[in-house]
Amino acid sequence: MTVNPLSKQEMIFLGGECHHPACHLHDFLPFECPACHLSFCQPHFLPSQHTCTAPLPPSMIDRIAPQCPLCKENVPLPKTHDPNEAVERHILSGTCVAMEGGEMRRKAELRLRKERGEVCWRKGCNKSLVVKMTCESCGHQFCPSHRYTTAHNCRAPSGSSSRSATPQPYNFRPNPTSNIFAKSAISRLLPQPTAPSSKPTPAVPAQQATPISAQLDARAAAAAAAFKRAGQDVKAPFVKSKVEKRAKDELSSTIQALKTRHDKGLLTPADEVRLRLLLGAA
Repeated sequence: MTVNPLSKQEMIFLGGECHHPACHLHDFLPFECPACHLSFCQPHFLPSQHTCTAPLPPSMIDRIAPQCPLCKENVPLPKTHDPNEAVERHILSGTCVAMEGGEMRRKAELRLRKERGEVCWRKGCNKSLVVKMTCESCGHQFCPSHRYTTAHNCRAPSGSSSRSATPQPYNFRPNPTSNIFAKSAISRLLPQPTAPSSKPTPAVPAQQATPISAQLDARAAAAAAAFKRAGQDVKAPFVKSKVEKRAKDELSSTIQALKTRHDKGLLTPADEVRLRLLLGAA
């Protein structure tokens, strides 16, 4: 990919050139020397790295955070303030823990700063908020490390919305009318118990207990006696004629089927033997 010379010249105006005599690197985000206020790249912006001849500002000479002589706590000091004034302001503010009631006043001030959103709301975290993260559940301000609900033990406000979001247990109250209908439906499904009858069960006559075969034999004997009295020869009982006729018809049908298969040459040796036996029996 070729770069247009015009666009390359336009990019030179962005940033600045390092003033180090051996560098001259064009940096798009140059650093400024606090002493001579010239632009340098990152490796050369400190006064000791580019042999700076300008005097250092007073804020950079022996700048040490002052310490409170009572509570041994480091007191924050702006660049243009005197360390003694910062320590005096710290003691007179009443938040020094070495003073009586100082710890309570410090906690109250910290609580006030947390409510204003200047300090992380999580308990035990006193980070000053540069980038504020608001929790959508509780609405408090947190640092990036404690912005999640699980990181700060989020407790949503107990308003109407939270109560409506929480499912309430259902209290079941039986309806007397529905119980009556349910019992009647179940009673219709179950078999009705039969009440024991006070009347004695009539005894079965001996004639009904006689097997059917015995009854048929008796009728056949009576019919044979009637034919004999009429002078006719009776070879078989009258009752058995239908059974014999059905057996004869089945035998004829079987013989006819075997003959048909014999004519077509489909009989097996076993079927041929069976056909001869049936013809002999007929």
